[in-house]
Amino acid sequence: MRINELEFKTARNLAHALDLLGRAGQGAKILAGGTDLVLNLKKKRVNTNTLISLHRLTGLDYVKEEAGVIRIGAMAKHEDLAKDRRLREKTDILCQAVGLIGSWQIRNAGTIGGNICNASPAGDSLPPLLVLDAELVIAGPDGDTLMPVNSFFKGPGQTGLRPDQILKEIRIPVPPENSAGCYMKLRRRKAVDISIAGVAFQAGTDSSGQVLESVGIALGGVAPTPVRVPAAEAMLTGLSIEDSLGKIEDCADACADTARPIDDIRASAGYKRTIVNVFARRCARHVLTTLKEN
Repeated sequence: MRINELEFKTARNLAHALDLLGRAGQGAKILAGGTDLVLNLKKKRVNTNTLISLHRLTGLDYVKEEAGVIRIGAMAKHEDLAKDRRLREKTDILCQAVGLIGSWQIRNAGTIGGNICNASPAGDSLPPLLVLDAELVIAGPDGDTLMPVNSFFKGPGQTGLRPDQILKEIRIPVPPENSAGCYMKLRRRKAVDISIAGVAFQAGTDSSGQVLESVGIALGGVAPTPVRVPAAEAMLTGLSIEDSLGKIEDCADACADTARPIDDIRASAGYKRTIVNVFARRCARHVLTTLKEN
């Protein structure tokens, strides 16, 4: 498989990248890690006349914590994020997810910004970012704008980015100290593959450590975009941990009811709903048990 002839441009910095993007027009594509884009170009799933590479950009691969917010540069590599001590302490659910992306070669090349902008319904970082209430900093010709991550995904491969904008940063409110998260996905056994279905579950208690103050549940691979499950979240929010443990089955059923998958090459719709039910129960039990023991 060969990539069609195209023009390759290298940005010196973010401002230069935005200038190149504006001059190239709507057909241009941004190249970061390239783990998805290059394959899609080879398979003719994506067509473009211009590639704008960000590989020379510096200063966009950071992890910082400022004023109760974790800031992640869009060029941060999956492997670096999976091992980051601060993220493991505060947002371990994201570390779990990015640590499951592809092979170690892909994780050392691919960027979290690329995973987000690829907008695959099965993208591993997306459900955790949804339950963490992340916001995206988007750079454009008129400056930076903020967009909640739950407004960013419009459909498979479709985002809220304009053709002249670039994802610059991910911002995550630091979860309360008494919180925990779990991400599980199903993929073909012994295969480096995108998930068949995935579940992210994040919860935190109030100051007493006994009552669930916040619950976030999101699903991947079972709808045109990753989705939150507010009906299932509401079943547990405000309950004691002990009472919540007794509601796990109902919560899992609500997650499965929300999933609207289709039959595809990876699995049938019915099988995906079953997996969502099973993984929602496992994630919920793991998180609630962790909070109870703490």
